[in-house]
Amino acid sequence: MNASPEKPLLVIAGFGDGLGSALARRFQAGGFRVAGIARSGPARPVPGVRVVSADLADSHAVAEAFRVIESDSGSPAVLVHNAAALVRGSFLELQAEDFEQAWRNTVLTAFNACRAALPGMLKRGAGTVILSGATASLRGGAGFAPFASAKFALRGLAQSLAREFQGQGLHVAHVVLDGILWSERSRGRFPGLVPDRCLDPDAVAETYWQLAHQPESAWTLEIDLRPRTESF
Repeated sequence: MNASPEKPLLVIAGFGDGLGSALARRFQAGGFRVAGIARSGPARPVPGVRVVSADLADSHAVAEAFRVIESDSGSPAVLVHNAAALVRGSFLELQAEDFEQAWRNTVLTAFNACRAALPGMLKRGAGTVILSGATASLRGGAGFAPFASAKFALRGLAQSLAREFQGQGLHVAHVVLDGILWSERSRGRFPGLVPDRCLDPDAVAETYWQLAHQPESAWTLEIDLRPRTESF
């Protein structure tokens, strides 16, 4: 990623508590400005982060959100996509709408965010795009057909973007988060959860920071992160 006389900009698509807030703090500490796009921001706003409300599955809304952000902050140097929908259930009880919901919230949101962010990066000849995956990106589990299908597709999108744009100066990376991120939302969803069994959002954010600053001669396409207690 090329240096700039102005502070570079990180845009987080699917900004919220947990990883989103941790990314904002880490990149701010490294001299970045940060903007987030989400239907609603985190419960505890991060100082200095501009949050634009938009449905990431709506291409027109996403384009307008980027227009608002870029009007006073310029185009992003780094884009992180965190949006997803954990849609699961017994296959024969699922409806087509369940698959569509998982795909729209995971893959279409990434397409819309990348479609809006890439032109500015290409014009500058530099940029980093990081797509947040999951265990389901690599392995479909029983009862997780909609979620796994969408996460597989997100991984394929990352691979295609990397092969199309890395020669033009864009670094695209896919991060497999093999475990549960420690957050209030996770603790509410999984009673009895303990920190040792979870990914620390600040530790994950540090890896994203490193990905965004890799030398062009040694770019990572995919990396997997998991707590030491996670079996795999």
